[in-house]
Amino acid sequence: MRPKDKIYLNFARVFPNSYRNHLASILVYGGEKKNVDYWLGSGTVLALLMMFKIVLIPWVFFGAFQRLYFIIGVIVFLFIEFLVYLFAYFKAEDRTARIEKALPDALQLIAANLKAGMTPYKAIKLSARKEFGPLAEEIDYATSHALGTESFETTLLRISERTNSETLDRALKLFTSAMKSGAHLAKLLEDLGNDISQTRELKNELITSTKTYTAFILFTIMVGTPLLLAISIHFVTIVSEMQEKSNISNVGFGLEFLAGKVVITPDFLTKMSLVMLVLTSLLASMLLGVIKEGKEKQGLRYAPMLIIGCLTVFYVSKYIIGNVFGNLF
Repeated sequence: MRPKDKIYLNFARVFPNSYRNHLASILVYGGEKKNVDYWLGSGTVLALLMMFKIVLIPWVFFGAFQRLYFIIGVIVFLFIEFLVYLFAYFKAEDRTARIEKALPDALQLIAANLKAGMTPYKAIKLSARKEFGPLAEEIDYATSHALGTESFETTLLRISERTNSETLDRALKLFTSAMKSGAHLAKLLEDLGNDISQTRELKNELITSTKTYTAFILFTIMVGTPLLLAISIHFVTIVSEMQEKSNISNVGFGLEFLAGKVVITPDFLTKMSLVMLVLTSLLASMLLGVIKEGKEKQGLRYAPMLIIGCLTVFYVSKYIIGNVFGNLF
C-alpha cells in the first residue's frame, strides 16, 4: 500500500462504521471503482488542509489567533465533507436514472431475442448494448458471473445489490420467478416494458403540470425576496440619515417616528439579509427537489444557482435603489 493510501485509510477510520458502510453502498450504486476509505480519506485531507489554511491566516498577517477564523475553518471543513457525500449521492442518483431510462428498451430487446428462439441467458447477454450505459455494465456483470458456480437467477438478483432502482429490482424478481414457473417470458417482458414506459410518461406529465409552481417559487426567491430586502435596507438608511440631520426636539408635522432611536442599522440588516437569502435558497432548492424528483437531496444541486442568483439580484437592486432614490431625500 502506498503511503498516500495509508494516510487516507487512517483519516477514514475516524468516521463511524455505519457512515462508512452507508457511503460505501452509495459508491457502489454510483459505479465508483475507488474504495470508500480512499474516497472519504481524500476528502477529509482536503477539508483539513482548507481548514488549517483559514485558521493560519491570522498568524501570518496579524501574528495572533482569532476565534472567528477558527469558526470559519470548522464551517469550511464540514461543508467540504458534506460536498464529498453529496457528490457520491448525485452520482448514484444519476446512474439510477440512466438505468431506469434504458430499462424499457432493454426489456423489449430481451423479449425480441426470446421470440427469436434464444435461451434466457443468451437473450439477456446479447441485450447488453453500449447505448444502455450502466444497465449494460450490470448485465455484463451478471452474465459473466453466471458462468461460475452461482446460478443465473442468483447473479441476476445480485444486480439489485449494485443499483438503487426499485423498478429494476421488481423487474428482476419478476423475471427470475417467471423463469422458475415456466411462464411466457417474451410476453411478460413486453408488458413490463410497456408498463414502465407508461409510468415514466405519467411522471413526466406530473412534472410538467407543476412547472407553474416551480416558476412561482423561483420568481419569489430570486426576484421578490432580494428586492424587498433591498427596499427595507434603503428605508432604514433614509430614516437613520434623517434622524442625524433633523433636530429631534423640534420634530413635528407627523414625523414623530423620527424621535425614536433606530436600533436596526443598515449594516446589521444587510448581514441578516445575506443569511436569510442563503437559508431561503437552500430550503427552496430542497422544495424544488421534492416537486421534481420527490427527494429533498435532489434539489440541493440547484442550491448554488439559487444562492448566486439571489445575491446578484440583491446587490444589483440595492445599488439601483440607492442611486435612483437616494438623491430624493
